Amino acid sequence: THTHTHHTMGVTAALWLAVGAMGAPSVKVTADVGMCIFEADTPAHAVSQVSTGAVYGVFDQVVVASCPGGEVSPLTVLEFIPVGPRNVSTQWTQTVGKMVDVAYTSAGRIVARGLTDAQLAGLPVQTEVIPVLDRPMVPLNPESEMAYKLKAAKAKLVAFGANPIIERMIEEITPDRLELVLNYLTGVSSAIKSRNSIHPDGVVAAEWYKSELTKYGFDVELESFKDGYFPNVIATKKGVEDPDTIVVVGAHLDSRGRASLSETDPAPGANDDGSGAQALLQIARVISETGADFKYTIVLGAWGGEEQGLVGSRAYATKCKDRGDKILAMIQADMIAYRGEGEGIQCGFPNRYADVLLTDLGMSLLNTYTPEIETCYTSACCSDHQSFYEQGFAATQYFERCGSIIDPQYHNEGDVVRRTGFDLTGQLLSITRGYAATAFTLADFNG
Repeated sequence: THTHTHHTMGVTAALWLAVGAMGAPSVKVTADVGMCIFEADTPAHAVSQVSTGAVYGVFDQVVVASCPGGEVSPLTVLEFIPVGPRNVSTQWTQTVGKMVDVAYTSAGRIVARGLTDAQLAGLPVQTEVIPVLDRPMVPLNPESEMAYKLKAAKAKLVAFGANPIIERMIEEITPDRLELVLNYLTGVSSAIKSRNSIHPDGVVAAEWYKSELTKYGFDVELESFKDGYFPNVIATKKGVEDPDTIVVVGAHLDSRGRASLSETDPAPGANDDGSGAQALLQIARVISETGADFKYTIVLGAWGGEEQGLVGSRAYATKCKDRGDKILAMIQADMIAYRGEGEGIQCGFPNRYADVLLTDLGMSLLNTYTPEIETCYTSACCSDHQSFYEQGFAATQYFERCGSIIDPQYHNEGDVVRRTGFDLTGQLLSITRGYAATAFTLADFNG
């Protein structure tokens, strides 16, 4: 944990401005961890007011900031995840409140002090784990060079429509190639039983994934970020005109069953997030087979430790920020295969922790290249794009539906390909193609 000293009076005043205008806010000052926790009635208003200064996290209505005179200590936000009809948070709050050291509680949310691996492993399935940053969030700059480039990409799309070469490229993504990757990752054609961050088969999956990306001509590194967790797989294809500008295309390679951390439990993770992980390999394969070049550098990131609180992507995004990387955009595919009964093909974009410009461009690209997809917003929260958003980079996520999670096998050993609702030839195929078209467009296809 890093310790920071800040002049926080201005930030505290901004927080009070954000919540004070809407009546008396609920405020907790947890002096023992050197953090102030505020709760506002309108999250959008609060975010707009507190996006600069020593703010360490904005979690809907809850804002976490440093307190004057205190040293920052580890906090973790735990959120209740509504899944289908199992959407009652009262029992969850009571259960989790007895398991952890509670700093603050609000509806469906607990801020915990010093969460241990043992506590993490025992948390209920419907728990989103979001460690609070050990440094202040970096605000997005709407007037930056990167924002200008995103606006230019949108203007080009509006003016000229679909690029016919990109249209042909994404047609090379076919259901049989999707299933080939998923069968390996989920143990159908391999001996992999789980890709849990601490399961020995996770290392096997990462090594195989590296070999596939290497085969497709990418420069690939395994980057360790925490002892006992399998590493991030980072694959790079340098841009031919402006290699210093980077597009990060991500998915998480790890999976989980009912336990967040387990060296033994089966966790095939076909949808969460084999569906996203296979998409990165489709993108790499199509680039390789077509010989495509791009103006900007493409980095494919298959993250470890997502299920334990974005651990791998947080480490990578922090490193990118510290070394001054010029990241134009980060897109994340997480759970893109499940289709609810009676629903059309959908793709939801996050209603928080996402850049507005990039989300709008992503929606427009899907509408252009994959018009069969209904684009919308989702309340499903907190995948690896958040790690980049927190560092001031434009980031967004692609998710399988409008609204919340309804996959009944979410965080369960039943998350396999061959089951009701796993729509490989419709939902998964369409979003994978749209995701690839987004990556090719953002990297500025040089054709």
